[in-house]
Amino acid sequence: MTSDETDLPAHNPRMHQGGKLSFRGRVQEGDDQPGDRLVLGGKNPPSLRELTPPGFADVEIEIGPGKGAFVLAATAAKPDVFLLGIEAAPAYATMAATRLHESGRGNGLFLVDNGKLFLADRVEAGELAAVHVYFPDPWPKRRHAGRRFFTPDVVPVLARALRDDGWLYFASDNAAYSGQVARVMGSAADFARDEAEEARVRALGPGHAFSPTNFERKYIEEGRVIRRFAFRRLPR
Repeated sequence: MTSDETDLPAHNPRMHQGGKLSFRGRVQEGDDQPGDRLVLGGKNPPSLRELTPPGFADVEIEIGPGKGAFVLAATAAKPDVFLLGIEAAPAYATMAATRLHESGRGNGLFLVDNGKLFLADRVEAGELAAVHVYFPDPWPKRRHAGRRFFTPDVVPVLARALRDDGWLYFASDNAAYSGQVARVMGSAADFARDEAEEARVRALGPGHAFSPTNFERKYIEEGRVIRRFAFRRLPR
């Protein structure tokens, strides 16, 4: 499935042009068969409403799903919820979409696009039940700091896209970036951190929030500290 632009986003103004993503390098494999579970957004991607099949009251987005472990688990754990994974790297999106296609589940999809821009210009106000952001690239070099997902300008984007009492779920092993997220979201008037929700969704098991992701598995094995936050969108 494609939009009106089928080229991969090498010259797409919606995508960063600063070289390959540091955590997203992968050589395309010839046996990937994503079927209809992949959309190449191009320069004019379809809206969330166009991508969501009828019959789903709850729609959630994962920004940067990588190989798709969370979306795969979530589509199994929450069959009544539609999950859209927005991935900047076409090769990873293709791999993830292939796995979803092989599962036979129709309540998920992967889109190649810029996640922040998609939330800003392709999602209607209050359309989302949740946004998931797990182990985002911290872009540690100062000149790349503007490429982080969690910059102050993301707060109004999230506040508009999430419905009242919707959720932003975040996880990272990076202490500095987690601290930035805590500051940015913690000082936002439209959001409140909810530690009870963090415990609740972890107890529900894989596919509800935070888990699983490939980075999580790797970092747990390495003994790294993982920070997990849930921020509730306060009623308007």
